[in-house]
This record gives sequence, structure tokens and C-alpha cells, in this order.
Amino acid sequence: MTIPGYGFLSAASVLAETDGFALLETGTQISAYAGIAPAPFESGSSVHRRGRISKVGNAHLRRTAYLAALGAQRSKSRMGDFYRHLRAEGKPPKVALVALGRKLLRTGLAVVKSGQPYQETYQRTQLPRPSSP
Repeated sequence: MTIPGYGFLSAASVLAETDGFALLETGTQISAYAGIAPAPFESGSSVHRRGRISKVGNAHLRRTAYLAALGAQRSKSRMGDFYRHLRAEGKPPKVALVALGRKLLRTGLAVVKSGQPYQETYQRTQLPRPSSP
């Protein structure tokens, strides 16, 4: 519930639908499970249409992520800034909301797996690359 956009009901719903993230390990898995992963439309070499979300997945989880994104877009947090950044780049409102919902699900997975509360100012540290022999 420390993530902007998640209230008690949405957090409980996400945890119930994913069984506490028991079988999900990565952000890619959670977005695919929810059916919110991008699905390009390609047919051969000549047909290239606009992409969409797959919608093959848990509809309840997808709806919860979308509704949490509606709440997060209004906040003055990094999540709200992410939505406004996508809109400023010219993305349609619904595309930006779906992207924000996907980000919320992935962030929720990371928070639950790490056991640490969400922090606005968190900076991911880069591990040093191994040197070549």
C-alpha cells in the first residue's frame, strides 16, 4: 500500500489474484500473467499495424492495475510524473494508463519480493561489470 495508486482493496486484490506473487519471479511474468504485456501486430513482411495489449491473462488483475493507474495518474509522485511524461510524448490517454498499470504491477512485485516499502527516491545501483581478461 506504499505505492501511489494502491489502496487497501487494490493491494489485497493484486495479492489475492497472484497468490501473493508465489509463482511469479520477474516483471515480465507478472505483466504476461495479467495480460497487460505488449503484443505487436505483424503478419509477414507487409502488414504492420499498431500494437496492442495481449489480453490473454487474468482479467481481474488487469482491471485492478488499470484502476490503480487511474488513481496514480492524479498523484504528485513519480508514478504521476511517468503518466504525464508519456502524455507529453504524444501517447493517447488509455495507452499511457495501461503503461502505468503495467509499471504499478511490476513495482508491486518488486516491493513484495524485496520486503522493503516503496521509496520515491530509490536509485537502483549498478553492479560493477567484470573486467575482460
